[in-house]
Amino acid sequence: MPRWLEPLGRDVGYAVRSFRRSPVFVLVALLSLMLGTGATSAIFSVIYGVLIAPYPYARPGEMWAPEVRALDDRGGHGYSFDELRRLSELPAFADVMATSMESVLMTGEFAPESFRGVLMSGNAFNFLGVPPVIGRTIQPIDIRPDGQVEQVVVLSHRLWLRMFEADPSVLGRTLRLNGRPHIIIGVMPPRFGWYGNDGFWLPLSPTRADLPFIAPVMRLRPGVSSAVAEQQLSAFNMRLAAEKPAAFPSQGFTTRLRNYLDVTVASGDMQTSLRLLLGAVAFLLLIACANVANLQLARGTARSREMAVRISIGAGRRRLLRQLLTESVLLSVAGGVLGVLFAFVAIRSIVGLMPEFYVPNESRVSINVPVLLFSLGVSLLTGVLFGLVPALQASKPDVTDALKASRSTGAGVQASHTRNLLVVIEVALSVVLLVSAGLTVRTFLALQNTDVGINADRVLAVGIPLSPAKYSTLEQRNRFAQDLLQRVSALPGVESTTIGLPFGGPLSPFTIVGQAVDQSKRITINMAGSDHLRTFGIPLRRGRMFDAADVRRGDRVAVINEAALKLWPTGKNPIGGRVRLAILERVPPRTLVDTTRPAEVTIVGVIGNTRNAGLRTSPEPALIIPYSIVAPLQRTLAVRTAGDPNLVLNPIRAEVRAMDADQPLGRPITMKELLGQETIQPRFTMALFSAFAALGLALAAAGIYSVLSFHVTRRTHELGVRLALGAPRRHVLGLMLSMGARLVVVGAVTGLAASLASTRLLRSQLFGVQPADPLSYAVVTIVLAAVTLVACYIPARRAAAVDPIIALRQE
Repeated sequence: MPRWLEPLGRDVGYAVRSFRRSPVFVLVALLSLMLGTGATSAIFSVIYGVLIAPYPYARPGEMWAPEVRALDDRGGHGYSFDELRRLSELPAFADVMATSMESVLMTGEFAPESFRGVLMSGNAFNFLGVPPVIGRTIQPIDIRPDGQVEQVVVLSHRLWLRMFEADPSVLGRTLRLNGRPHIIIGVMPPRFGWYGNDGFWLPLSPTRADLPFIAPVMRLRPGVSSAVAEQQLSAFNMRLAAEKPAAFPSQGFTTRLRNYLDVTVASGDMQTSLRLLLGAVAFLLLIACANVANLQLARGTARSREMAVRISIGAGRRRLLRQLLTESVLLSVAGGVLGVLFAFVAIRSIVGLMPEFYVPNESRVSINVPVLLFSLGVSLLTGVLFGLVPALQASKPDVTDALKASRSTGAGVQASHTRNLLVVIEVALSVVLLVSAGLTVRTFLALQNTDVGINADRVLAVGIPLSPAKYSTLEQRNRFAQDLLQRVSALPGVESTTIGLPFGGPLSPFTIVGQAVDQSKRITINMAGSDHLRTFGIPLRRGRMFDAADVRRGDRVAVINEAALKLWPTGKNPIGGRVRLAILERVPPRTLVDTTRPAEVTIVGVIGNTRNAGLRTSPEPALIIPYSIVAPLQRTLAVRTAGDPNLVLNPIRAEVRAMDADQPLGRPITMKELLGQETIQPRFTMALFSAFAALGLALAAAGIYSVLSFHVTRRTHELGVRLALGAPRRHVLGLMLSMGARLVVVGAVTGLAASLASTRLLRSQLFGVQPADPLSYAVVTIVLAAVTLVACYIPARRAAAVDPIIALRQE
């Protein structure tokens, strides 16, 4: 046995015996540490799973993605297969894979269903380095020399469970996808979720020219830095822009090479939110540790006689210091163990609040080895740091005074000052948490009350993904939409129907006839039916809405929203004006347009604004055209109902089956749910900030209570003398309340000042409220005053109730 283990064992044994004599102290300390370390471990587990190690791929930190962005942040450049081939020949890159997506319709032996099919280059699965659960993955041999692909498919684990109940004999079976049989060759593990985890992966043909995008991902050659690779990529893009100027933004562009860990869906608001929450939980941990340090200082003062006796019989200060630090670390490690158990429970609540679309498909949030090591490190660090000051003070008592049992030793006075300082720190930190929570609550309420420009009540939206083989002409797609609208409009409980939504939509270059051409300008295009305004409750401001006859004929007419009025000279009426749209000339992939007709539309009306760019953003200029002009494969049916919109879903399915037995429907969603997605991330931030602030306030109140209770206990004799000499009990009550009030006021002022600086970091998370919001600060002050008044009043009342006769007998 190592020599150092024996004295350590003695110290641990003595610490345990000491804890048995102070069960209340141990209970309160463990509870504080459990909350602090548990909340910290829970948030770190989320950050680890979502930001640090979200992917199961081989060396994800060595994966890079190119980004070409226009200078005005609108648009960029998508690479073609020929450009990808040339890109892979750059000296900086060791390997380049490609991926894309398309809507895939599954028919045949299963009920018709629409999937988001992920297309993978032949080397993609080898590049990612994740083996299948069964079978094999797509390989280069699945791409024929002529560019055609083998009709094979790799299933996601979730789809394998849902459709085949995890049957291992699924290999070799076929799925009918987009009208063609595909052989199932493999199943990926649960955590593999490249561009989705509920569908499948198909080979990507290098001859495809109808895909919406092709996304390259590359690895660098050994010894090549990202800066050098970015320089080569930038020069490559400049050469491409010189060869194909129409394919790049005309106003200029920038080239970046981004690490794949920075390109996750958690980047942006979610990443900022998690980092802020980590800061908040660090404050909570500091409050908990300050609380425990306060308890240890009080306990150290109470043990001054014990320490004096041990010193008087020969114990050195180093020996006492080691013993006290052992007790502190043992306590913090025990609190850390309880904190990990608390984190197991807390993680479930946190994950339940997290917005799925802000979290990578592949990420898993759990208590794993890195999280356990982090929790152990936090426990050891807090045990040493916050146990050091109490240990230093307790290990050097005034032996003479302590042995006389004096209540006013120099060490006791010093400890009293330290305890007061710790309470001030606790109050200040809790104020920062409370202010932050108040601002996030105000943001959430502001988002909830934002006028979105539509009436979202009782509106159902459902996707209609059409088969490209069966609906290959503009007439076929429009006829299906017209017949569907007619059938659904006749259903009981349906008030109105339309095609399309009042937000989203492609961006198209445009030119107002009579104005100078500017290729950098973009406008949002929405496709709609004649009942668009009625379905969504959007007001008509001037002119008219295109009618059913306009839609049926595919007339080149349009309405604009109020935000688009700024595109015309001030005071000029846009009605009757004409707008030339690039989308009617350069047709997007898998979209049909009658290009024999003029690429211009005539403005016939102006409608009210909708929040078409998100709740946090002002309405963007939008142009709404009849859906019959532009016919993509994927359209959205919107239905306004007299009652619960979900009740018409099955009748809609029946009508679609009656029109086409192989036609699936996309996932239905109500407009309330769709708009609610905008507030999921703010709700997540608000809920956790509020929870941490409440815990911080409770711990701070407990700290105030413990300090005043200690003062009452230590000053019982003095209070008895005051009462015996005729002091009214209300004066004693006021004395103790004023003592607590001074600490609270100093802490509150410090916290409010700190909040003015720290809440600026929250600016990106706020909406409709400023970091220095007076209402939030006022509410925090009132809440803090109410809670701390209770925390001060209880020990103060006990002080006022002291019996002078009993108190005078104590010394």
